[in-house]
Amino acid sequence: MVVRGQRSDRLRAGIAPYSNRPVVRISNLYATSWRGDHQHEGPSVLPDQLKFSRLEQFYRSSADQLPVVLHSEQVDCATVHCHRWRAGVATAGRLWLFLMPSGQVVVGLSLDVACPLVDTIDLLEDCYYDDVTLDGADVPTVAAERARGCGVTVDAVAFAHEKHQMVFSRKLAGKNQADLIQRLVYRANLPFQPEFSAISYPGELNRRPNTVTAVGPYVSVFCGHQDYVENAAFVSAAQAVASAARLREIRNALYLELRRFSTAERAEEDTRVRRRTLEQITDDLTRLELDLSVSVEAPADLRVLVPSLRVAEYHEAVYTALGMKDLAATASRMLRRLEATARSELTSIESIERRADEDRRLRWTVAIGFVSAVAIPVGLVLAFFGVNASQVEDDRSMFDPTYAWVYAGVALLAVVAVALALTLYVHQVRQHRKLLEGPGRLPALAQPPEIPAQRQPQQP
Repeated sequence: MVVRGQRSDRLRAGIAPYSNRPVVRISNLYATSWRGDHQHEGPSVLPDQLKFSRLEQFYRSSADQLPVVLHSEQVDCATVHCHRWRAGVATAGRLWLFLMPSGQVVVGLSLDVACPLVDTIDLLEDCYYDDVTLDGADVPTVAAERARGCGVTVDAVAFAHEKHQMVFSRKLAGKNQADLIQRLVYRANLPFQPEFSAISYPGELNRRPNTVTAVGPYVSVFCGHQDYVENAAFVSAAQAVASAARLREIRNALYLELRRFSTAERAEEDTRVRRRTLEQITDDLTRLELDLSVSVEAPADLRVLVPSLRVAEYHEAVYTALGMKDLAATASRMLRRLEATARSELTSIESIERRADEDRRLRWTVAIGFVSAVAIPVGLVLAFFGVNASQVEDDRSMFDPTYAWVYAGVALLAVVAVALALTLYVHQVRQHRKLLEGPGRLPALAQPPEIPAQRQPQQP
């Protein structure tokens, strides 16, 4: 990419000039788990740092939906050391920190090297596996230090798994260009069978006789393009790795919510506790679905923001190479289905609570009826002894055995009322337990085994 201010625009007949740098540029983009704040002082819009020629107005008008530059600094090439690469020398370098609209931070490292294209394979390997040091410190450590200085929250120094590399050259020399491209894309100096390749060649970016663009899941190759096309592709790759990292985080959060749901469904807790847990799960799933739309699905379409065939086609090609659209669609379906299941379970619990409230009111009705059933006969007995009747003799006590039949009737009514209340209560408790332990539960999810940390293998 060409940094703004490095050289003036040289328009020829209204067409931006093609890149004429005599060296090969390797640009590496690393996703992170770091989070930044757009309110922090310092971020600048892309056109203030990169040249976009006639597309500058579109990048400025859509700045709130595009990354901003948190930090940009030149790298002292005398301090750059690689583990494998010895075939050339670095002539220039730049370290970038991009802040996405979602708050994600992406690190970029660009190195200009004086060597043939095929000799950059080892450099690509070193950059991919973080085997490059800047002034004695590895790139993640240096980037984390710069990020903290910009107010970024750095939870882990290491980069995320999602990375993409870009190779920029002014021309692609040699007769067997397809073989050279595959060696760069697969980072392996080995022959290949063209029918078994995941490399794509976007049509608009390969339309001119001297322009070549190849896109793979991990490496993109640009040859003979204009500076602003390279800059736009650089930004698109940064958005792609950020979306891939956020999609992985959303999937991890989704499985965590699934385990919470499975645990809550089997918990022997009060329905009110389970209801609060399910309400929290549904709220979290709603936020995840919104985050998926804003951080993954929306950035995948650049045509709405930048009306350029070449820029938009590479943007779509790199997202396709990473499999973002299919993975996002799968995650979206999982979110919706789990949310629907959680809401269904929440509705079931609310129904159980309503039924419990109705049973409680019924028990209170029975209790009031019981009190009435006991109080009314007692009142009748007391009233009987208070009347002036021949059956009530003044010389007999109200506890005289002669009146035993009256007390027996009252006791019988009381026993019947108590038995009815206890029977109703036991029945309602059993029905409530059956509702709570009903069928249709999800199977318990086994905890994933602990996998020892190991180096990420090279893609085939």
